Amino acid sequence: MWKLQRYYLKELTVNAAITFLVMFAVVLLSSIARGISRSQGGGPIDAAKITLLFALDSFPHLLTIAFLLATVLTFVRAAQDRELIAIRAAGIAPRVPMAAAVLLGILLSVFGSMTLHYVIPDVHFHKFRVVAEVLRNAFLNLNLGTDRIKILETGYVMTFRERSGSDYLDCTIYCPPDRVLGDMRSPILRVDRVSMPPHDEFSESIRILPQGVHDPIGGAYAREIPIEIPLHDITDRERRRDRDDDLRSDQLLAEVLRGVHQRPQEAIYTLFRRCCFSLMPALLAPIGFCIAEFARDRGRIMAMVLALLPLGLFYMGEIFGARLLRTSGSPWSAWMPAALLLLFGVPFCWRQLRR
Repeated sequence: MWKLQRYYLKELTVNAAITFLVMFAVVLLSSIARGISRSQGGGPIDAAKITLLFALDSFPHLLTIAFLLATVLTFVRAAQDRELIAIRAAGIAPRVPMAAAVLLGILLSVFGSMTLHYVIPDVHFHKFRVVAEVLRNAFLNLNLGTDRIKILETGYVMTFRERSGSDYLDCTIYCPPDRVLGDMRSPILRVDRVSMPPHDEFSESIRILPQGVHDPIGGAYAREIPIEIPLHDITDRERRRDRDDDLRSDQLLAEVLRGVHQRPQEAIYTLFRRCCFSLMPALLAPIGFCIAEFARDRGRIMAMVLALLPLGLFYMGEIFGARLLRTSGSPWSAWMPAALLLLFGVPFCWRQLRR
C-alpha cells in the first residue's frame, strides 16, 4: 500500500509545486506595475521589495488553488490511464490512493497555518515600512531642481527658499481649504522650517513637522504644527482591518484576552479566518480526488471546470462570512467557507467512494 501511496504522493508533490510556482510567477508579474508605482522616489531594490511583499499577500489563496488543481490533474490522469480502475479491480479501496492527497493536504495545512499565523502578518507589516521609507525619500529627494513640492498625498503644496540637509528653510505652505493647519485661518502660511523626522518602524503614520508657522491674515503664530499622514491611507485605501492583518495571531489573541483591542469580535474573526484558510488543503484533498474520478470519461478540461465549483463555494463562503460579521457581529462566520465545503463535499465524496 505504501508503494502505491508513495507513487501518487511523488507525482502530486511535483504537480503542486509546479502549479504553485507558475501561479506565483503570474501574480508576481502582475504586481510589478503596482510595485513601481509605489516605489516612486526609491530605487530598483525598493521596487523589487514592494513587488515581492505585495505578491506574498496572495500566498494562502495560491496554496489552496494550486493544491486543488494539482490533485485534480494528478488523479484525472490516473483515471484516464485506467490506473484507478485497476486499483479497484485488485480489491484495493479508492481511499488508498486518495490517502496520498490527504497526507500532502495535511502537511500543506500545517505549513500554511504557520505562515498564515506568523509569517504573512510580518510580511504585511513590513510592506508598509518599505513604502514609508520610499515616501520619505521621495519627499526629501524629488523636485530638487525646483522650489515647489507637493507634500505626499495631503494636498499641501510647499515652496522654499533654501534647503539645509533634510530641512527646508523659509517656506510657504499652500493648504487645501478644508485642511488649514492648526488654528490658523489663512490657507497660505509662512513657515520658518519644514523637516521630516526619520520614520519609526512601529509608527502607523508619516510625520512632517512645520516649525515657526505664521498666519499672515489672522496674525497667529505656532511653534510647531505636525502633519500626520496615516500609512494605510497612502498605500492601501481599499483594505479593511489592516491593523489586524499586521499582527501575528499570538499578538492579536493577547490583545483580545487583555481587553485592549478596540474591536475584539473582528480580531477573533481574523483568527478564525486564518485557521479556516489553513485547513483548506486538507478539506479539498478528498474533493479533488473524487472530482478527478468523476470526470474520468469527461476529459481533463471538464475536470478543471468542475474544480472551480469547490473554489466558488469557498470564496462564496468568504464573502457571506464577512457580510454576516457586519450584520450579526459573530466571529464564527469566518468558518462559513469550511461549512459550505463540508455541506456539499461530504455527500459527493461519500457517493463517489462507494461506487
